[in-house]
Amino acid sequence: MTVKKKLTPTQARKARKASAHAARVKKVYGLDRAGYAAILAHQGGRCAICQGTRPYMLHVDHDHQTGLVRGLCCARCNKRLLPAAKDDPAILRRAIDYLAYPPAVTALGVALVVPSKVDPA
Repeated sequence: MTVKKKLTPTQARKARKASAHAARVKKVYGLDRAGYAAILAHQGGRCAICQGTRPYMLHVDHDHQTGLVRGLCCARCNKRLLPAAKDDPAILRRAIDYLAYPPAVTALGVALVVPSKVDPA
């Protein structure tokens, strides 16, 4: 006979939360616990975009047009970055070019730095 260990309130809350998350992910995306775990392991336990780790379960990111599950993302990347770019790779490529080659530097021929951001030393 096996004895069932009683969970602490914190352990019970975490177990309920994990179970609810797994049920929602299965219902909405058709992704079971093993599939979620496989994607998370493949991504090294990090957000697929910013590579950050989070104390919460990462969001399942999917293409709203096709329904394709793309990966797991943190809330910031899934709710801000991708919607701001309208899930358009061309916009994200232009953002990369913008950051790498600021047009103000090209137009002015010199890099201007905001005075309050300059190290006083």
